[in-house]
Amino acid sequence: MGAKKITIDVEGSKPISVRPKDVTLLHPGPVTSLGQLQPPDGDVMTAWELLAGETTTLAELSELAYGDFTPQTAWAIWEMVADGLYFSGTPDEVAVHTAVSVASTQADRAAKAAEEQAWQDFLDRVNRNELEEADGRFLQDVVAVAHRQQKQSKLLQALNQSESEENAHKLLLRLGYWDEWHNPYPQRAGITMSQPSADLPPLPDETRRDLTHLPAFAIDDAGSTDPDDAISWENTCTERSR
Repeated sequence: MGAKKITIDVEGSKPISVRPKDVTLLHPGPVTSLGQLQPPDGDVMTAWELLAGETTTLAELSELAYGDFTPQTAWAIWEMVADGLYFSGTPDEVAVHTAVSVASTQADRAAKAAEEQAWQDFLDRVNRNELEEADGRFLQDVVAVAHRQQKQSKLLQALNQSESEENAHKLLLRLGYWDEWHNPYPQRAGITMSQPSADLPPLPDETRRDLTHLPAFAIDDAGSTDPDDAISWENTCTERSR
């Protein structure tokens, strides 16, 4: 049999049992409750600046940032390691990120937060039956469902609506993204609505007769010079008309 499992008491819930290999030892203790793990005053940012680009340990980083390695300081540093902005790794090998890496991560997180806020603002507008010009990008999965090009829609899920072609069509009409003249059936049938593009072979080298001297008659504007359907005739030497 394998090693015995470790029982962890969870405040407000039942104890849970985990395998020893799923537990990371941060400090030998003693500590009896996470409520005791309030970090003392320290200077983590200075420690980060001093070690940027290097690798250290949880104990060394705690001592540099807080002047001591205790359960409280170990937990405080580990929370930052788990966050991944300034540090990452394991207790025995903590990577200290460079300023460039930190700035890049901060920019990515800011962009993600802005996108999440934009999505929430969009949902609020949808619930008010309103749309902004830039909202079309959030509706493309609904369009794809309405055109039978995919089966799932993030927006329909968020609205707790069935992801059916009919519901997608109704939503696009309700929001005014489509009007009643939009016909989704060609796309549902896989019919291409754009002009086909194909390479044409070169014209064969044929003997051509010059008929530009013949009068031609067509119903068109007087100033039109575009080729069009017209009628003309020519008397041949046998007096037959062409």
